[in-house]
Amino acid sequence: MKRRALFLLAALSATGAFASPPATAPGTGEAATRAADAAKAFSGALRQALGGAMAEGGPAAAVAVCHDEAPRIAERVSAEHGVRLGRVGVRSRNPANRLEGWQKALLQEWQARPPAGPPSQWAPAVRHEGGTLRWARAIETEGLCLVCHGPRLDPGLEASIRARYPDDPATGFEAGSLRDLLWVEVDEAAGAAAPTSETRQAIPMREAEAAELRAQMRAHLERLEGITAALANGDTEAAASLLETAAAGRPGRFRTALPEGWFRFARPMHEAFGAAA
Repeated sequence: MKRRALFLLAALSATGAFASPPATAPGTGEAATRAADAAKAFSGALRQALGGAMAEGGPAAAVAVCHDEAPRIAERVSAEHGVRLGRVGVRSRNPANRLEGWQKALLQEWQARPPAGPPSQWAPAVRHEGGTLRWARAIETEGLCLVCHGPRLDPGLEASIRARYPDDPATGFEAGSLRDLLWVEVDEAAGAAAPTSETRQAIPMREAEAAELRAQMRAHLERLEGITAALANGDTEAAASLLETAAAGRPGRFRTALPEGWFRFARPMHEAFGAAA
């Protein structure tokens, strides 16, 4: 039951429901903006795919997404944004991600001389070389990443990983450590002709409504952290209480300003909290 609850929480986290926005890239320019937008699009699409897979089939299904879908998502986002995009890991599970060149050099530089603070707060690296903008962002090992990348894996899950990656080295990570970097290359001369795929919708709100919505999102994050801590300590009673509160939700004045699409996301989220409780 504890493992099932953790898997449901991992699915919620993977959807990006509680994810902090990535740091803004230093510098200005259309190419840097395209790189950051492409990275955000890739991360969002992958989180959505992983969240759906974990909600339906647990971590083993998420491993299949990483193996089969992640490369296709990278190809699609690269084409849509007119960039080249990928990941390279400290210890990459996918052999195709064990790159050399500037990506690997930057990763090794960050390992040897890490910037201050956790990797999730490091500013992206932005370099201009020979008409190409090279952009990269550190990927931190979050607590829920340990389900598939931690020092101790469920035997069944480990077998699923080994079936796809016989020489997998990407385990043994600790929460808060540097695990990967997400890199993007942009041909700066071709910037103006690059296609875009902006699908976000602006939601007009009064300041009081927006403040109330932000407060509710912060409360969800605090509950998620409390639930994870309670489960890690074996306190299922405390975890269940927090999950029940999260499942119930709380009506707010901001609800009338939200589009229907918001509730198509929120309802399954609250149902998942209830199932975990």
